[in-house]
Amino acid sequence: MNAPKISNRSETAAISPEALVGLGITIAALGLLGLLLGLAQHMRSVPGAAMVLCGLGASLVVLGIIIAAAARSAKRR
Repeated sequence: MNAPKISNRSETAAISPEALVGLGITIAALGLLGLLLGLAQHMRSVPGAAMVLCGLGASLVVLGIIIAAAARSAKRR
């Protein structure tokens, strides 16, 4: 059997910066949806669900912003 050839390809990301920005925006939009659902649960006087949804929504918004910002800064290099 022939040994597999080792490619001299440099280590690059498998996803483009534009796709990462889109992914970040999508995750942040889902986070906003979570925040709105948490607000709706809070208005219905369901504090347990409101805390979970608001926490999850806020963390998704922050994660989406970080992904989009990191992709934009990597694009400028």
